[in-house]
Parts: sequence; C-alpha cells; structure tokens
Amino acid sequence: MIPSPLKPQWFQILLALAAQPLHGYAIQRAVLAQTDDQMRLWPAMLYRSLGTLEDEGLIETVPTPAEEPTDERRLYYALTDAGRDRLRQETELLARWVRAAEAELL
Repeated sequence: MIPSPLKPQWFQILLALAAQPLHGYAIQRAVLAQTDDQMRLWPAMLYRSLGTLEDEGLIETVPTPAEEPTDERRLYYALTDAGRDRLRQETELLARWVRAAEAELL
C-alpha cells in the first residue's frame, strides 16, 4: 500500500486519468496543463510512476478507446475503482491541509 500523502507526480497522474483513459504522452500534457507548466514528467519518471500505480492497483491498462486511432505503441491507462477512491481521499486530505493553512494565514 502506498502511504499517504501520495507523491505529487502520482497524485497528478491519477488526476489526469480522472476524466478518461490516456496514453503516456497525453498524461504528460495533462499534468503540464493542470499544474500550469510547473510539473514536467520526464519519460523515465512517468513510466516508473505508471508501473508503481499499476502494481498498486490504482490504474490499469485498457484497450484503445474507440474514438482514438489504433497505435500498437500506445498503452492507454485508466483509473481503477481503487484509484478513484484513493484520488478522492487524497483530494480531501489536501483540502483539509489548505483549509488549515488558510486559517493560519488569514
């Protein structure tokens, strides 16, 4: 079991997959977009992270979505139910931390 809180790159990968299955390059682009270009996942980090998240049962490889062109080199990843639950838990944890920080700063 991966301890909480998740590593930032793991959280961002799960968040990127919350809406739909994506392949590796699309995950990289989604993470850049959702972090305002502040987190760049280089291929070695990305694929090592995907392997860990898959080993932990938080994501899984899925068939290429019907609307996407078939490319044997692309693996698509999707959240599992456990991954969606973990993302929800992590989001709640981070929200509590933000509320606590805001209370101290305001």
